Amino acid sequence: SNIEFRANFRQPQVEGRFLGLVVETNCDFEISGSRLTEGALTDSAIITCDEFGLASIEIAGLDRTLIDTLVSISWLDGSRTERLITASEGRLDLASVEPAIPIYFSIGLTHLLLGYDHILFVLMLLYLVRTRVMIVWVVTGFTVAHSITLALSAYELLSLSQSSVEAVIAASIVLLAYENLQTKPGLSHRFPVIISFGFGLLHGLGFAGALKEIGLPDQSQIAALFLFNLGIEVGQLAIVVVVLGLLGLVRYKIARRIQTLPVYFVGGTASYWFLERIWLILIPAL
Repeated sequence: SNIEFRANFRQPQVEGRFLGLVVETNCDFEISGSRLTEGALTDSAIITCDEFGLASIEIAGLDRTLIDTLVSISWLDGSRTERLITASEGRLDLASVEPAIPIYFSIGLTHLLLGYDHILFVLMLLYLVRTRVMIVWVVTGFTVAHSITLALSAYELLSLSQSSVEAVIAASIVLLAYENLQTKPGLSHRFPVIISFGFGLLHGLGFAGALKEIGLPDQSQIAALFLFNLGIEVGQLAIVVVVLGLLGLVRYKIARRIQTLPVYFVGGTASYWFLERIWLILIPAL
């Protein structure tokens, strides 16, 4: 006899467009309806399998993206299976994969290490401060702040336009680069912890955007969120260690006038990101 599943396939918008992903299984997959909710397209489908059941799920086109996909299956006996389809593989064999939850650590770690805007912001923060005590306070303020907004956004208690958030993140890097080039101490020099905490709240929403693309498993949300954030913190700590080593070399081995070159590079790059992101926001309105 046939085995039937009712499925929902949700894919987010990326830069204002959908990715055109297609679900393929070892069974018959028929879309019965589609709806647009909160910037995501959700397809309702019926999966009909033979007596061998559902063995594999593949998402055609996922390899063109950097987005992993959470698969959550509720069985008639009340049990639940939650797995992750990675962008690099694009296929899930239900009988031979590990649970999805531990993978959230590597997702958080990868997002931080590939999040160049977050890395450059941390670099500019560390450029501002000189003492070890202040470095600890600045990094702690940034960590606490982005953890707060990440959690609030993950539980849908706080929501802002992701494109606007990304634009302001770029602007925050430009501001810190500008402050680092001033001969007289500005607000960022006088109140670095407040600056790191304030902009950390914003960067947490940026991290949340990446998490929303995947989603959290219904029955293990706290564990998955904790591991995702832990991955971010481990990646951030690694970046801080590397940056502090490089800054020590720059400050003690390189002439003062050359020390500002990285700041100009960061400021120029962030300015380009800001203009690009503002343009992407304005395009739909034109």
